[in-house]
Amino acid sequence: MLDRPRNHEPIPWRHSVISTPLYTAATVYTGGLALGVVEDLGATLPLGWMGIGSAAGIVAASASRYIRAKGKGWRRWYHTGFTATWTTAAYAWLNWTAHGSPWTFAAASTVAGAAAVFTPLYTVDRWMRKDAIAEQWADETAALSRGERGEWEQLLQDVGARGVNVGKPYKTRSGYALPLSLTETTFESLLGMLPMLETRKGDLRTGSLQLRRGPSGYASDAVLFVATRDVLSETVPLPEDVHPLTIQEPLTLGLLESGEPLEILFRQNSIFIAGKKGSGKSVFLHVIIAAITRCIDAVIWMIDLAQGNTAKRWLRPWAEGWKDRSGRLIDRPILDWVATDHEEALRLLNASLAVGDGRARRMKGGKIRPSAQVPALIVISDENPDLMATNAAAIQTKTRGVKKGRKAAVDYVDTGQRGTGPNTGGGEIASQYDTIIGMKFREKAEGQFVFPGYYSQIDLSKLPGNGSLYILDTARLQEGGIGPERAKGHFVNDDDEDDHGNALDVIEQMAVDRWDIRPDLDKESQQDAAPWGYEDRWSAERTGWLADALGLGTATAPGEQQATKTPSVATATSTPPDLPDLDEYINRHRDWRPTDTPAQPEPQPQPETEEETDEAMQEAIAAAVREAERIAAAAVPPQTRRHPRRDEVIQWVKDAGDDGITVAQVRERLLALYPDETPPSVTAVQNWFAEHEHITKPKRGLYVWAETEES
Repeated sequence: MLDRPRNHEPIPWRHSVISTPLYTAATVYTGGLALGVVEDLGATLPLGWMGIGSAAGIVAASASRYIRAKGKGWRRWYHTGFTATWTTAAYAWLNWTAHGSPWTFAAASTVAGAAAVFTPLYTVDRWMRKDAIAEQWADETAALSRGERGEWEQLLQDVGARGVNVGKPYKTRSGYALPLSLTETTFESLLGMLPMLETRKGDLRTGSLQLRRGPSGYASDAVLFVATRDVLSETVPLPEDVHPLTIQEPLTLGLLESGEPLEILFRQNSIFIAGKKGSGKSVFLHVIIAAITRCIDAVIWMIDLAQGNTAKRWLRPWAEGWKDRSGRLIDRPILDWVATDHEEALRLLNASLAVGDGRARRMKGGKIRPSAQVPALIVISDENPDLMATNAAAIQTKTRGVKKGRKAAVDYVDTGQRGTGPNTGGGEIASQYDTIIGMKFREKAEGQFVFPGYYSQIDLSKLPGNGSLYILDTARLQEGGIGPERAKGHFVNDDDEDDHGNALDVIEQMAVDRWDIRPDLDKESQQDAAPWGYEDRWSAERTGWLADALGLGTATAPGEQQATKTPSVATATSTPPDLPDLDEYINRHRDWRPTDTPAQPEPQPQPETEEETDEAMQEAIAAAVREAERIAAAAVPPQTRRHPRRDEVIQWVKDAGDDGITVAQVRERLLALYPDETPPSVTAVQNWFAEHEHITKPKRGLYVWAETEES
């Protein structure tokens, strides 16, 4: 396909003022070296024939330039003389080195000196030929354009389009574009011909053609975009950038099929995302959170009714007391509020409505412009149908919030498995969405619920791979868009482990990199949300789901002990329960025998001697003490129990020096040294390292010992 830029530039080895003499000198010197190698290998060079050939070459080059040079007088003779001079110098050097050697400093210096002398002479030569060069490139461009444009004009006629003139093609990020001038066929009629046009072209994928209004806005002006790059089949990794952003500018979430960035403005924009399970909604939510948490003027509240599966990965560094790359303790959650059940979700929605109402009362007019002092509030709902299909109070509150929050910088992002009323909360809410995103479905019919006005144009079941989507953005429609556009969202690995069983903490590391970027909710909004439980949203009673998910104690809330010097912010301090009375264990285990001793036939009753009675009693007491110790150890919270290999593992990190050590290497070494023991979990080892003041994590998965000056 078309692979040249719109405005052709001269090829360096043909027309560049400086590089052309350098290319020529390098080529001549390389030729001399080749002759030298041949001679060094024992071959005899035909020096006489070389001289005759050189003379013939000089005459041929000079005559060719004289014939091709346009114009009369001294300009033509300058071009001819310049060509004769530099070709004579080149052939003379080749013959000289053939008699001697090209490997000497004198030979190389001669070539370099000739290049320096001929460079200004070539500059003059090219300046005198600038009109001829421009004409040459114009002819080549016209020939190329006629070929490409002529093919498309014929294709358009074949599918029934009349009066469509094709302009000069130009490159795009995913292929090329053809400006169109419409004189008979309307834009809408041509739009319906695109599938047939793709079939006629023969070498295009379904959906490769996109028609858009032209930049002038006239009805006769259009642009046909041809995608030769299969963006939707690519994996587009989430960039590792963490520099601060603003919610007032569009945030990049992937690539459009045209190769342009997939950008969404979250300010004054309510968004709905639909897709079947496994279509990539969860990953796309992580991408959205990753973008918004880089904003200095936005706060996220999240309803995650899938047991907090999306939110807990972002909260884990705070809950477990991780440190960032600078060694600072992460002392607040990156998400400002998370609800995982209906009761908490209704509190959150009521609070968001109260924030919108309070800001509206305080506004002097117009709308709020988000800032670090008064940030935008973005309410994200995962598994939105779980709430909207069953909770009438939530539907009523959500409807009011979506309608009233726009000017008060309170916006909503919802996800669902379908686009039907029970998934969105009803037509009144659905009508308020400014941006609709449809991901992969099993059947095309689902498209009528997601994009009811564009059912004939799209097929959500044909989207290739997870993370592919259609997006219908009201803002792009107003700029001349024609309907849902295909795109590919960024990819971020949200798995807990890799294929080898090693822990992955990609989401957690993004939280570590972003935790101190986002602002706090402004004081006035906090007061508006206070009646709905904003102040104690992270209390132990309301965050038990997080403690359970991360294996933390529940006596205190995650993050409550951050005032102490202990890095772990969620360490439980539960008091072990009182042990049962020792006599109870003695009586219970009076007939105890080792479990690995084969059962013996019960002996006939015999009178017990005092010695035998004492021995049985001592054995029962010993068993009871062991059982008491076991229960006492089990009663101690896992966070406060010290693993017997912990100090040894910490020493391994110190011994590793600058090379560092990974958690996988630690567990492999423990298995090799102590095959009879179950090694600590990946999370446990990560917690040991996170709590130690001298252990840092300079890059993903690697832990290194770092001594401070004070120590």
